[in-house]
Amino acid sequence: MCGRARCTVRVDAVGRACGFSAPLRSVNADRYQPSYNVAPGAHMPVVRHDGAGDAREPVVHCMRWGLVPNFAKKSEKPDFYRMFNARSESVHQKISFRRLLAKNRCLTTVEGFYEWKKDGQKKQPYYIHMQDGHPLVFAALYDTWESPEGDMLYTFTILTTRVSKRLEWLHDRMPVILKGQDTIDSWLNDNLSEDVMKKLTQPYEAPDLIWYPVTPAMGKPAFNGPECIEEIKPKVAGESNIAQMFGKQLAQENKSHVNKVMSQDIKDEDFLNDEDFKALLAGMQPDQDVSEAVSHSEYSSLDRLNTQATPKEEAPPLIKPETKEEDPPLIKPETKEEDPPLIKPETKEEDPPLIKPETKEDHVPQTNKEEDSATAGVKQKQSNLLGFFSKE
Repeated sequence: MCGRARCTVRVDAVGRACGFSAPLRSVNADRYQPSYNVAPGAHMPVVRHDGAGDAREPVVHCMRWGLVPNFAKKSEKPDFYRMFNARSESVHQKISFRRLLAKNRCLTTVEGFYEWKKDGQKKQPYYIHMQDGHPLVFAALYDTWESPEGDMLYTFTILTTRVSKRLEWLHDRMPVILKGQDTIDSWLNDNLSEDVMKKLTQPYEAPDLIWYPVTPAMGKPAFNGPECIEEIKPKVAGESNIAQMFGKQLAQENKSHVNKVMSQDIKDEDFLNDEDFKALLAGMQPDQDVSEAVSHSEYSSLDRLNTQATPKEEAPPLIKPETKEEDPPLIKPETKEEDPPLIKPETKEEDPPLIKPETKEDHVPQTNKEEDSATAGVKQKQSNLLGFFSKE
């Protein structure tokens, strides 16, 4: 659960989104690139405590999504897809997570996340977000890993819990959503007890968490932009009755991201607008930090290459591939599926009674002519039409 998300909040607004009144110091902010389609391996803003004692303070640290434990072998490539989520029910049991609970808890914030509804062989994505447009705050854990060259890699994982009753129709898991300053402060508190943690990691049941269906094109990380969160009308034939019913939930209240009603502490300027985002996309690789895990020796060089990409190189993969990849599943497959049942089967079923019998009758008159010459001449004088009916 929670393998894709929208994260376009500005770094200087992350602290406010997490409930901090004063601006927070940022670390590696230049590595964060806002996206409507974030996947494991990308850099995202994370709020964690830095320092110790009186010098301890919350900071916004941009880390890679997908935990790489510090005991991972340095000879192996980090796999960001292996542990991008952690089950809150079992974090105490697994060594990769339990050692992080004491002092490596953190927060990550996104405007919304995506989840897919399976319907046979098809999957329909849904965008899940807060009704007032306020970013979601997730409970997370982070770790550090040192490369053979001595570079320090910071990664994090998002905690999940059982799904809320309102979203049972969609999936069986959901992220641990922290709502309210008390829950956020409790999660960052070093003295977190098991009872408190169990309370914090309960499913989010409030009705202000809403959803709607979006284009299946966003299933590919290269598809990026406001189009990812545009509401669509799913095909009736491709979804179950339950999916249709819940997919239309709160349809009148689900407004586009442009017309959303923002909460008082978050403003529109805290997010990238469409023009800024398009300018950002012009300098990005389409599969940057997403499509594949890179080796430990490539971290620094990859970040430098990503910032040097030119708009000319990016325009084709961000627009043309989306159109070409989407048209086949939306149009061609339907045509292929429609033609066989509507035309070919009917032709096959109709031809036997309408053509084959006629072919037999064409042969029957030839045989009958031989019989007539051997028996009587009366049938020869009959017209072909009368002879045809007498044969029957």
